[in-house]
Amino acid sequence: RKAIPGINSRRAEIIVAGSAVFAELMQRYKIKSFRYSPMGLRDGILAQMAADFDARSRSHKQMESDREDAVKALCRRYQVDVVHAEQVRRFAGLLYGSLRSIHQLPAEYAELIGTAAMLHESGAYVNHTGRHRHTYYLLANSEIFGYTPEQRQRVAAIARYQGNSRPVETDPIMRNFSNQVRTEVIKAVCVLRVARALDQGRHNAVRNISTRITSRSVQVSLRAVRTGADLELWTAEKEVPYFRAVFGRELLFKSS
Repeated sequence: RKAIPGINSRRAEIIVAGSAVFAELMQRYKIKSFRYSPMGLRDGILAQMAADFDARSRSHKQMESDREDAVKALCRRYQVDVVHAEQVRRFAGLLYGSLRSIHQLPAEYAELIGTAAMLHESGAYVNHTGRHRHTYYLLANSEIFGYTPEQRQRVAAIARYQGNSRPVETDPIMRNFSNQVRTEVIKAVCVLRVARALDQGRHNAVRNISTRITSRSVQVSLRAVRTGADLELWTAEKEVPYFRAVFGRELLFKSS
């Protein structure tokens, strides 16, 4: 076996077992041939590093596509209201982009918040009561392609605090993070809570938003449908004290 090109001494010891598995699969599923990848684990790690480094690279675009597919698969598995989730993700993306000078979060949080937006109601699959606690458990323990275990923990934490609870540093979940990551997660939670409030009625009452930032406040202008967005305004205004506590600025809403 060692004499065969491509089989080194260590692989020669285990290749019979691997071949037996392939032979069984080919016989059972009547596969006439197969093609294996010449790439290995190190190639995958390098591709991941390149994708993370350059957002314009082909590998980065492929990684984004694979992550999106993985998130959509979880939405289907946990019967998430995808229309609502995508609307929340859209608002979260607009808020994240327009409030960069305030939240100063690393670029990766755009995607982490977006994924948390898509999956923040997945815990209702277990039980509607306590759904955000269930959401944390599901996301923290579900494999999401393209995310490291640590990133998955952050997504789960951001999604966890979209109900009545707000994150505090003494929470067991938050104690798992470093001081810096803890601060980042709290900011991300706040951004997503506002975005979630803007689709509270699930009727696309808010069509678009824009922001205006001053030294003391953030004004969010809502473009609403003719019937108005009273429920969304009422829910969003409940987030004002928490926004003030996290970012030190007043949060103002105006509907048109």
